[in-house]
Amino acid sequence: MPLNTKYLSLFEQNWSESQIAVKRMEVSLRRLEQYFPLTALALKSEDEALFEKLDAFRVRFAGLQDCIGNKLFRNLLRVEDEEGLNMADTLSRMEKRHILSSAESWRKMREIRNAFSHDYPEAESQRADALNMTWAIAPELIKITDQIEAYLIKLHNIKLGGDH
Repeated sequence: MPLNTKYLSLFEQNWSESQIAVKRMEVSLRRLEQYFPLTALALKSEDEALFEKLDAFRVRFAGLQDCIGNKLFRNLLRVEDEEGLNMADTLSRMEKRHILSSAESWRKMREIRNAFSHDYPEAESQRADALNMTWAIAPELIKITDQIEAYLIKLHNIKLGGDH
């Protein structure tokens, strides 16, 4: 499969951005380890240090997912001289490349991300559940970047910098 070098530089910039996001996500995972699984009671507490860590985790998860989905996936297709027609098509192509275990798994991550992005004070147990699910899938999100890199090495012999 020939490469469109016109997009390779942009992909490398996106890759660097993703690796910074991965490092920050890993920091959040380490900082929050002692709090998970979260309970509704913990979310009712007045532990500002916990809330700051949770806010960072939520933002970092969303940012990494956006970077992967909106930048890496789409630009990988452009590098390979393809164009995703829409997100469903893009996800299908990532699944065929074995970068995603399934397009459905990505959609599920998206649903979970949307579930924790809303703060309703009366729904601490639902927020705790959403954050616990996010916590459980965060390593899978990080693994997707590893799979992108493995794909590029295997198929194109391209080694990207900035490993986490």
